[in-house]
Amino acid sequence: MLLLHSVRRFTTPALTMLLAGVVAVPLAQAAGTRPLAGLKSSGAWRVARVDKPADGTARIGAGFSAERLVQQVLLRNPGIEAMRAAADAADARIESAGALEDPMLSYAVAPATADGPGQGLNQNAQISQRLPWPGTLALRSKVAVAEADAAGQQVADLRLRLSALARADYAQWYYVHRALAINVENTRLVKHLRAVAEAAYASGQSPQQDVLQAEVAGVRLQNQALELARLQHTVQAKINALQNLDPDTAVPAPGELPQEVPLPTFAALQDAALAHYPMLQSLDARVSASRDRVGLAHKDNFPNVSLLAGYNSLMDLPAKRLTVGIAISIPFGGNHRGEVNEANARLHESEAKLANGRNQLLSDLAQTRATAAQAVATVKLYNGRLLPLIRLNMQAAEADYSQGSGAGDFLKLITTEQQYLMAELELARARADFSTQLASLNYQTGGTLLPSPVSATSRSTTP
Repeated sequence: MLLLHSVRRFTTPALTMLLAGVVAVPLAQAAGTRPLAGLKSSGAWRVARVDKPADGTARIGAGFSAERLVQQVLLRNPGIEAMRAAADAADARIESAGALEDPMLSYAVAPATADGPGQGLNQNAQISQRLPWPGTLALRSKVAVAEADAAGQQVADLRLRLSALARADYAQWYYVHRALAINVENTRLVKHLRAVAEAAYASGQSPQQDVLQAEVAGVRLQNQALELARLQHTVQAKINALQNLDPDTAVPAPGELPQEVPLPTFAALQDAALAHYPMLQSLDARVSASRDRVGLAHKDNFPNVSLLAGYNSLMDLPAKRLTVGIAISIPFGGNHRGEVNEANARLHESEAKLANGRNQLLSDLAQTRATAAQAVATVKLYNGRLLPLIRLNMQAAEADYSQGSGAGDFLKLITTEQQYLMAELELARARADFSTQLASLNYQTGGTLLPSPVSATSRSTTP
């Protein structure tokens, strides 16, 4: 639901800085001057494609996928085991909830009769069994079943939340690797442009300011690389925390993100969310438990019955010594009205939480889908229009430069190259945003959109 904000919170500062001061490095500002011929003939000014970085730079590989990360998180995260243990405890309470109380056995002796003439030691033994009002045990069992169901849905919710977090962190991992690759290419370009500016300045073709601006751009890129390295370490620590691993454990380079898919309609998402969202089902189970507790509170207004049986040797006649009987509690209204009122208040609280949870879910669902739809539209716009336009602009700038029409053409060429890299980075961010929002939609709809290694409600330890 709000997973997108974590991506933007970390990546936006790096994005804002990534190409600052590099887009318009004027290496040939002087009127009537031209770039060095060696720059044109060498072809070294051209930016290498970002998907093929130089050796030693961050690569986007194919061996590490979001689904693989989800599997590892579901296998290793200790929170699942803790939540599952709580659910098992709730299950174990079902059997005892519907059982009778333990019978009571009492025994007494008359010590002074131990040496009495003709009768020996007198004893009194009694056993009793308390029987609650009819229907009480059934209600207790229903409460226990509902609470166990609520606990089980919390396990399912945790599994889905961890899966969504894993996919969101993977999207950030993809994005930071893409940003690092683009930073490397920008650094390589600026280094070459600085060498060109130094040569042009040495030959009197450009002012010293060009060299200084290229140097400033290089320093900024170094700082941006430090920022991206910090972001990379942050995302790595988050991924390892989900897997219960040391923060410094190496994480493989990411593979490509899945292609964008058409989104279901909001009505379809709403139906799936209301039917399958685990926390909503957990709240609904708690409403059922609260409703049955109201019934239990009313049952307390009825008497409990205890069956009695005993043997008392103090009685003079043998026929009087064996006794059976019954004991009935006498409930007073004042003792139980408070219990009924409390149970009704708890029921109202549970119903209000369920209504609020449903409203919040639908609101978050609408926001998440809108953000995902925006990301899909952005990817389509960039692939269909913006990148082709930038490529055409680059071709025009290259044609102007190849004709040697002036220093401004070289600046235009460099600017269009930088625009292309920026568009590639923004496209990567849009794709990461879509993956993050799709993971949120999958969580909000109870795991109905994406395949899962295990059922969302499974309690097995092996994903």
